[in-house]
Amino acid sequence: MNIFKILALGCTISVFLSFSSTQAAEWNYEQELQQGCGKLKQYARLGKQYYDQKQYAKALTQFEDQAAWSHFCQINAEESGVNVTDREIEIANNNVGLTYAKLSKPLWARAWFLRNPDSKMSQFNLSQLPKMQQSTSLAGTYVAKNGFGQWDTITVKKLKNAYQIEFEGYYFGLRGLIYGPNLGSFEVEMPLNQKHAVYHYEDCQIDLTFASHPQQGQQIVVEEQQNTSGCGFGHNVSASGTYLKVEAK
Repeated sequence: MNIFKILALGCTISVFLSFSSTQAAEWNYEQELQQGCGKLKQYARLGKQYYDQKQYAKALTQFEDQAAWSHFCQINAEESGVNVTDREIEIANNNVGLTYAKLSKPLWARAWFLRNPDSKMSQFNLSQLPKMQQSTSLAGTYVAKNGFGQWDTITVKKLKNAYQIEFEGYYFGLRGLIYGPNLGSFEVEMPLNQKHAVYHYEDCQIDLTFASHPQQGQQIVVEEQQNTSGCGFGHNVSASGTYLKVEAK
């Protein structure tokens, strides 16, 4: 009987500790969410301050935080207590794009403006960028937009006889900016004289096609076959999409 009481007591303590840990994690999340959302005006103010001072690298850090948290706080408005409009997200994204333009990185600027392609603000800023310079080399960094101001990335490196292609992708849940995303990655090689690659792994097949768009420049169109459970990606991670070239190698 005494043994039963001790075991029962131990079970009660274990359940209590588990419940307390859950409460603590929830409280920490809400605290971090509210603190992050409470800094939105600060990110915008400091970004503009550095931008006006022509300290563009410092401005970029602030504006990228503004863009990420603006979207995150909008999605989690009930818990954060902060209401963010679509217009404010457009402004944040364009702030990043304008800063990249000042840093002489028009490809990155274009990608950020295209996060809101139907925005008149984005369309105007796109019209101010220099004309696309077409390159014959496929090597470089390509990105496709993800949630909360983040990007999925494909890196293409030119080797002696082939291009090495590396994909890194994410899935951000509702709390992903704080808890972190699910991850997925793969690597594949493509002959130098080709513009199409296929990644195979178990029942996973992913097609990558290199193309050129007159307004958007070099890009990679990625298509997954219907059954991608064998790709080994984290939950809800997908490689599908159009990736814009933002850096040359």
